[in-house]
Amino acid sequence: MNSSICLNYDGIKLAGIILMVISLPFSESLKTISILLILSILLVQLYKKELKIKISVIHYGFLFLIVSALISSIFANNPSKSLGGAKDILFYTIPFFAACSVNNKRHVRIILWSLYVSTTMAALLGIIHSIGIHRPLEIHSLGNQNYTAMYFMIVITSMISTIVYSENKIRYSKIIISIFACFLIIATVMTAERSSFTGLFVFLIILLLSRKNIILSSLFSIGLFGLTVVSIYIYDPMRVKIFSINSLFSRFSIWEYALNLFKENPVVGIGLNNFKYVSSTETVFDAHNVYLQIASQMGTLGLISISLIISGFLYQWLKYKPLSGFKNEIKYCALGGFLVTFVGGLLDTTLHHEHAIAFTLLTGLMLGASTKKGVQEQSFNEDSSEL
Repeated sequence: MNSSICLNYDGIKLAGIILMVISLPFSESLKTISILLILSILLVQLYKKELKIKISVIHYGFLFLIVSALISSIFANNPSKSLGGAKDILFYTIPFFAACSVNNKRHVRIILWSLYVSTTMAALLGIIHSIGIHRPLEIHSLGNQNYTAMYFMIVITSMISTIVYSENKIRYSKIIISIFACFLIIATVMTAERSSFTGLFVFLIILLLSRKNIILSSLFSIGLFGLTVVSIYIYDPMRVKIFSINSLFSRFSIWEYALNLFKENPVVGIGLNNFKYVSSTETVFDAHNVYLQIASQMGTLGLISISLIISGFLYQWLKYKPLSGFKNEIKYCALGGFLVTFVGGLLDTTLHHEHAIAFTLLTGLMLGASTKKGVQEQSFNEDSSEL
């Protein structure tokens, strides 16, 4: 009886994750409903002791980030706006903990395919709309052009991992995902935003240096690079912008302003969503650097939290030695999200909104797959079916 009830809870939780993944590029309200559903199931499973999550450094990092956001909100000039930012952190932390508890290979496959299909559909609609209005591509539910590009890039790196490491012997599935990735690269170029490509560049270098499936990795990297170059050449807004350094110079002033805010509020910062930089030419509401954004808005408490997340991820990733292609796939899926978030974050504000959910979801799936003992490992070994 208990196992049956537990299975039902897992099924509802899986349905919530799938609904969340599908809704990310389409509907804010459905995303909210699905995340609250996932949270409810997690709390019930924890209360009934039907779920046990092994807490590591990265888990503490996310929990401390929520606490830091709440403390920062108390001292913020506009606490209500800061609490809205704290809600964002909660919303991408919940999928992380939920994904850590997903312990069925087929379920992981369904989640990944839901992510790939929904994102590709959104990208295609975005391409059509962008061409129709003659403006850079932007998906409303994903945020502005920068955020849209980050989300697309995280999904692209996940697709690459699936193509290179998937054990699926049915070739058409890899062909389909390759086509999806091509559409997403084109869509990312059409956002006319460049910072997310730094994460992709570093990801491909690490992939090639791993020397696993080197031929397939090399061919796909070359093909993806070629498509990116052609797309940039054809698409005027990106071609004009690609070598411009004007935005970099403007970032220096924004970064200096953010650093000064941190110096003035070194412990708790000014509060989430309270950043506002005004110059003679523009008004911006983020620091265009994830580290300075956190420092200025959440102070030292936020920096400690983000340090725990980064160090916790790197520790888990480096110590994880997959014994199967599938687990290698999940490992590199998470790496792509990490690099887009924290390497791309050198030039942009990351780790919030839908792209943060994509990163935390993939990271949680990696931690669930990396469990070496107990029920999770048994589930991954027993269920060897592929989609």
